[in-house]
Amino acid sequence: MSRLVTDEMMEEALNYLATSSEIIASARAQRLRAEFKRKRVRAKLILESNQSSAIAREAWAEAHALYHEACEEEVRAVEADEFARADRNKADTIIATFRTEEATRRAGSDFS
Repeated sequence: MSRLVTDEMMEEALNYLATSSEIIASARAQRLRAEFKRKRVRAKLILESNQSSAIAREAWAEAHALYHEACEEEVRAVEADEFARADRNKADTIIATFRTEEATRRAGSDFS
């Protein structure tokens, strides 16, 4: 029976889970900081606008280069957070698959 998960893959997954908590937490924190920054930039720009209506002030703020930069920073932070979470999910899946394969192998050898 060929295996989907090698011992090396399992070792790498376990190592990643053992050492990635700080990376994942940092990515999540950066995502939140970027989201808060985007909101602060938008609010500040709305307050600085000299447009006559609230809708026009919001539109001016959202069209501003500083707001665009804050949005791009948030996108980069979201991307880093999602990659970190995907890597953790990948490691979890490798471990679960390895366990299933081992259980199946043991169960098969009990009947031999």
